[in-house]
Amino acid sequence: MKKFLTTSEAAEICGVAHTTVIRWIGEGKLKAHETPGGHRRIEQWDLVRFLRQFKIPVPNSLGSGRFRILAVDDETKVLSMMRKTFLKYPEEIEFCSTTSGMEALVMLGKSRFDLIILDVVMPDMDGIQVCITLKQNPDTAGIKIIVITGHQLLEEQEEYLKGNAECIIKKPFSPSVMLEKVRALM
Repeated sequence: MKKFLTTSEAAEICGVAHTTVIRWIGEGKLKAHETPGGHRRIEQWDLVRFLRQFKIPVPNSLGSGRFRILAVDDETKVLSMMRKTFLKYPEEIEFCSTTSGMEALVMLGKSRFDLIILDVVMPDMDGIQVCITLKQNPDTAGIKIIVITGHQLLEEQEEYLKGNAECIIKKPFSPSVMLEKVRALM
């Protein structure tokens, strides 16, 4: 079950007045929904993302505060390279991986991630199918996606991904390129 916060609770966490939180919501800076009674509710995870985006410390009460990445690629060498890169930053980044698109969806059903690094060509379920599934689900539609591929994309694939992913990185890529892209999204 998701934990929702009132504007007053979010304000207390941020150290601001509740009217400031309402303004952030109105300006589109902080995601929230309105109850049938007209009250605003903020999903805890959306508040964590907001705090990270504006470089505000994340209190322990909201979770680890680390940027959670799920990498999905059937090439274990690529996953290993990314793991080595991101594990150098244990205070900032939590890294998980899988070689299966289907397993990625199962993992996303059990846990929240800030970013998915997604290979396009995989045997059981390709990256495009995973991306479509994520974007169709309101609970996962806001997760950022970096697409990686060693293949030439079809024009319609590239068009879809440009509209639904933060960027496309061609394989082979250096760890520093991936780290730079991830840091820009944190």
